[in-house]
Amino acid sequence: MKANKHLLQILTVIIIIANLAIMIHYGTGVNRWLRFANICIFLSLFLTPYYYNKKGLLVMTFFLICDGLLIYYESDLVNALVFIIRGASFLLLARMVVDRVRKLKTNLFQKLIFTLAIALNVFLLYSLIEMVPSATYYSIFDLLFYLYGVAVIICVTIAVSYSNRYADKTSLFFLGAILGLVFSDLTYFIGFYLKFYEFYLADMVFDIIGISLVIQFLLLEKSKEQISEPELMD
Repeated sequence: MKANKHLLQILTVIIIIANLAIMIHYGTGVNRWLRFANICIFLSLFLTPYYYNKKGLLVMTFFLICDGLLIYYESDLVNALVFIIRGASFLLLARMVVDRVRKLKTNLFQKLIFTLAIALNVFLLYSLIEMVPSATYYSIFDLLFYLYGVAVIICVTIAVSYSNRYADKTSLFFLGAILGLVFSDLTYFIGFYLKFYEFYLADMVFDIIGISLVIQFLLLEKSKEQISEPELMD
């Protein structure tokens, strides 16, 4: 057990360094293959007995499918599937903690702040769509982009609420995972649609950190469940 304690952190650092070195040497054009290789490595680690948590299997599988599809992202069909699967991944993550957030009591001021934050995020979604070159459009692009954006907003809102309420390691890892994945998607969007290819470097780092924190969160959840099981038996 002790031998595995810091394996995830060490592996994360190694993958980040290796990815940056490869992309700097060979160019950002290899980023999609690297993303797929990264999720394969992380999934292999997640499936080991120490890290495995059945609650996260579907999410990790969705990550694998999504990063595999990214290799052919220029295809309209594949592009649409990526939006759907990535949005579903965020909703699955949100579902893991939403019951804990439902118990929270909020006052009128907090509700107002959340409403304004959601409105701002919707405006940002609209602004991002306006930046997308018309050449990359297809018939349901706007719809899928907005649905994906709503899924992200829901997940971030739940993650922030969860972290503010509990403020423990589990909630902080969850918030960090969600923010890492969101910033990964944002920087990938800028790199792909706006042609600022340097942002692929940031995307890679955020993606690796986000997935790593998802696994760490699931590990902490598993540990809590193992501790609570004897108490329930008593």
